[in-house]
Amino acid sequence: MSSPTETADRVQIQYTMALYCTSVDSGLVDGVVSAFAPDGRLTLSSGTQVVGHAAIRDFYDRVVGAQRPDREADGSIPLLRHNLTTSYVEFEGSESARGQTYFQSTSRHGPDHYGRYLDLFRRLGSRWLIADRRIVVEWHADPSWYLSVRLKAGTPLR
Repeated sequence: MSSPTETADRVQIQYTMALYCTSVDSGLVDGVVSAFAPDGRLTLSSGTQVVGHAAIRDFYDRVVGAQRPDREADGSIPLLRHNLTTSYVEFEGSESARGQTYFQSTSRHGPDHYGRYLDLFRRLGSRWLIADRRIVVEWHADPSWYLSVRLKAGTPLR
């Protein structure tokens, strides 16, 4: 049985995961960045890796933010929805936890891609943030938003 502290920690981790997904879907790069620890790492299925807030911001600005390749002519963002499903989080002590969460994504193309987030969360003050996230895409449609931002093939970082 979970303690009240562990229950509160789980809620904070769920908040961080939801903040990440809703920010990606809304093109809110600041929200995406705020879900990560300052030295957080993101690794994609392609092996592309970015570390730290500045690199994470640069990457997400290109795939969901101002530089998103599929923005409409009026600047609006086409439909993208990440839905979190089964999630398992195991605490490694009072300051870190590991998690695995399944996700399914829908775009204007219909079912778009799905896979798993493999996470290491770290407590920073009263928040639990993503210290290390590996995105494992297990399936994608063709066409798909996933392919349009070239996450599968890796996005050149400079």
